[in-house]
Amino acid sequence: MRRKNCRSRKSWLLTVGALLLAASVGFGVPLAFRKWQDDRRLSVVETEEAPEVRITSQTELSMVEKAELFLSADASTTVLEKGKNYDVAGSLAKAEEELATLCEMGVLDETFRTAKMTEQDAEQSADPIFYIDPSGEKSMIIWMLNFQIDTEWDRWILKAALDDETGKLLELGIQEWSEDYGNGIRSGAAATDSDMAATDSDTATADSDVAERAQKFGSYLGLTTERVTQNWELADAILSDGDRTAYDNQVHLYEKKGYTEEEARRLVSEEWGISDRNPDGSRTAQVVYREGDKGEVHYYLRLGALSLSIYFAL
Repeated sequence: MRRKNCRSRKSWLLTVGALLLAASVGFGVPLAFRKWQDDRRLSVVETEEAPEVRITSQTELSMVEKAELFLSADASTTVLEKGKNYDVAGSLAKAEEELATLCEMGVLDETFRTAKMTEQDAEQSADPIFYIDPSGEKSMIIWMLNFQIDTEWDRWILKAALDDETGKLLELGIQEWSEDYGNGIRSGAAATDSDMAATDSDTATADSDVAERAQKFGSYLGLTTERVTQNWELADAILSDGDRTAYDNQVHLYEKKGYTEEEARRLVSEEWGISDRNPDGSRTAQVVYREGDKGEVHYYLRLGALSLSIYFAL
């Protein structure tokens, strides 16, 4: 009887062991196999053929539409190897040509007429960016240029946005390059006492210079200048009634000293901190252009003795 019980217990243990073994094989082997497959995939670099990006004929956009697409947070962007009308060398040659045109129109000084750029410097870049709106109906290619340019006497830092369709410079930033500054760019934050002294000389940027450059850049793009607003001109809009009375009284005191009303308002605005005069002596303005009946294009312009920035504004 005892021998029979031992045999039964032994059979039961063998059965349970077989079931456990089958379970471990059934569950463990697939997991181990999947892990082996995953490790194998991770250790192998696989490539897949993707369709080539081809730039086909696109709907010509107005300047209003280009500004909206350029500033849109919903637009998708892709870096291309080349544009539809220009490659890297062609974009640089076109940019040089446009700089010369801007000199002829008075937007830039004559020193930039012979400015030269080169694609040999690894730190410089010329990238064609393809912009497309969420609907897929509006698209454009803009070359983002970041270069040092050499004129006959100086070296400058150029940042610009070149329209691949028209070849126009839609945005432009130029600053004198100098080894005296940490990043090579003379900026307001790094202005010295000598820079500040220069703002009080005949080389200081005047409000009329800003308005004139803005109008000439608008003509370059084929736009009509509707409004050039500098910060000091907004005094009446931001002052309380009591402050406006004190402000006007101070303006009259300057007029009695021989200043014109515009000069007096600008000086008082600077004293009150309502000014677009930056530490480096440059001045700023908000510019509204009009493109026929298509709408407005907004720009921001900053002009100094050693710098010029023109770019889209919201």
